Amino acid sequence: MTTPSPIATDAGRPRRTAPTHAGRGTRTGARARRTLRRLALGLAIAAVVLAVAGLPVYVFPPQGDPTDADLVYVIGPPQPERLALATALRDTDGRAPLLVSVSQSRQGRGDPDFDAAHLDICRQHGVSCRSPEPFTTAGEAKMLTAYAARHEVGKTVVITFTPHVARTRYIFAKCSANDVTVVGVDTDMTFFDWVFQYAYQTAGFVKAWLTPCP
Repeated sequence: MTTPSPIATDAGRPRRTAPTHAGRGTRTGARARRTLRRLALGLAIAAVVLAVAGLPVYVFPPQGDPTDADLVYVIGPPQPERLALATALRDTDGRAPLLVSVSQSRQGRGDPDFDAAHLDICRQHGVSCRSPEPFTTAGEAKMLTAYAARHEVGKTVVITFTPHVARTRYIFAKCSANDVTVVGVDTDMTFFDWVFQYAYQTAGFVKAWLTPCP
């Protein structure tokens, strides 16, 4: 008499489950979030470092001595704050002529509000309003050289606004042999204005380093 064969059964054996990608996806998402957090932290630290490094260059640049000027020179645009400081310096000295860099709106360039025809100060005695060529800070340094060659000019006080002081000093030292001191006026600027000026003035420095004087 034969003994019946036992029927194979899965009873008692652990059941295999189909492989799943859920755990792998969770780990990948966590790594991506950590990478993004590190990137955001790195960008924030870089922004803080750049902001601090720019303080002595753009926010609190060294100011020149505006006294005893032979010429007061307002570089563009000739905004009211700059013209007011120029007038005060001329009144203090009593003899310094004023040179104003104005736009060339009649030739399709510049701001018409800063054209000589729209500035009352350009019609005052001892004031010369001229358009530099090219209409850049380097062009304004070139215009000073040309003016000084025809007039007796010793010390020149150049007036701009605060974020532009350091770059103006560098360009005038590079492109003009005249004795120049640079002062800046403060203007109301928003946070985004400062962000723009940091980027704009830095790009201007790079351009000034790479570009020869006109």
